[in-house]
Amino acid sequence: MAGWLGRAASVVMVFIATWGATILYWRNSGTVPTGMQMLAYLGLLPVGLSGAGFMVRGALRRGVDSALEAPAATDATTPQADAVKEPGVVVPASVALLAGSLKLGIDLEPQALLEVAAAPPRPSLDGRFRDNHNLPVRMSAAPDLDELEVLQVRQDGIDTAAHERRAMTLLQPVLEQLLEAAYAALPEIVASEEVVVAGLRRRDEQRVENVLTIELLVPGRWSDALRPWVQEWLLGQARKAGIDARRFDVRVTTLDAAREVWPHAQRVIDALSASPVPRWHLLLAASSCIDPDIVSSWQSAGVLATAQNPDGRVPGEGAAGVLLATLAQGREGDGRLWRPQLVRAEQIEGQRPAEQRRQLAALATQWQSGLSAGRAPVQFVLHDADHRGDLMVDAAAITASLSPDLDFSPQSLAVAVSAGELGPALPLAQLALAHAQLQRNAEPVLLLGVADNQQRLFGAVDPLSSPMPAADASLAS
Repeated sequence: MAGWLGRAASVVMVFIATWGATILYWRNSGTVPTGMQMLAYLGLLPVGLSGAGFMVRGALRRGVDSALEAPAATDATTPQADAVKEPGVVVPASVALLAGSLKLGIDLEPQALLEVAAAPPRPSLDGRFRDNHNLPVRMSAAPDLDELEVLQVRQDGIDTAAHERRAMTLLQPVLEQLLEAAYAALPEIVASEEVVVAGLRRRDEQRVENVLTIELLVPGRWSDALRPWVQEWLLGQARKAGIDARRFDVRVTTLDAAREVWPHAQRVIDALSASPVPRWHLLLAASSCIDPDIVSSWQSAGVLATAQNPDGRVPGEGAAGVLLATLAQGREGDGRLWRPQLVRAEQIEGQRPAEQRRQLAALATQWQSGLSAGRAPVQFVLHDADHRGDLMVDAAAITASLSPDLDFSPQSLAVAVSAGELGPALPLAQLALAHAQLQRNAEPVLLLGVADNQQRLFGAVDPLSSPMPAADASLAS
């Protein structure tokens, strides 16, 4: 009853308003209406306005009702969609590995180093440094390296150390090669052109987005004053390579060892895989231990590898880098880098080495089962075991659990055995070598970190097919 009264009241109000406005207009204008005008303005017009009002009100009510029903319908269908997914399965994030480059103390290119993986070169005795018994120290130093090529002893008022100068010299060819790869990978900017709109001439330019991050990882022993200079140098090198300065940003990050680099790489992979737009990340690292002060401090601390302490640390040097991108930017021939799995010391409860290896093998098998289905078996292993024999056993045991048919000795490379101490450059050297191995043989590569008792690592780089299967791409994202 109340509804009908409301409608009737609204009709009466429309008639009163229409009649009042019409009669007022006729009186003010002096118009004498005809019979047809009176019928039209005093009869048909208010009836039409009332009918139109009811139609609009009904349409609005139906729109609100459908909007309220939509979430309910979505909630009703969501459990059915979720039921299709297998519960408890979490596929790791992954990114495209587009390029890699490295320059180590070993005078070998990546492809040549991989070819001698069964018997890699070892650090040699160097007469520039001697131990307490006046015997030469074993180290992996780049021969005939001009350490003043990039940095001077006093660079723009900044005092530099030998390890900084050598690392920057090693970094330059790596950076040049990867900047070329980044320039080729970035989409072209549409050239601006002048257009005429409504007789006015204006320049129509494409909006330029920041899509590339250039990041250099350096040890904490680098001086605070040098890092801003290095950041400006990186900026200049990128501009010289032809990359528009509006398209990238530059960072210099301090990380001392692989233990810190791998979690940082995880964050980079997570950020790229979660990006809704195409992005690229050029990740670099440079480090050198070929410095009298470093060797002297290691010798004083009793950690330097000598004839009396064969299990000590071997000085090394190198620079490495990789170009990563959102997965959709990868093409056939590129690599697919899965988010590495880190195992903390507290996750390995066994005290005996054999029990620890058993637990590591079980964790590695569980990690591998979470990767995409239908993966080909691993055909090569890159690990960080050094000259200490027990670490090599750990790497071989984990590999056997993941790929029993793989012949570990000729199909693996212990990077640290040849390169010595690389600091933050070691993980990126492994990734760069993994990319090089994919160019030799397009089959999965296993990455292992076993040298640090506080943290172990499992990683994988697979060849990227093109185009990617839709289901696989959705899982990766």
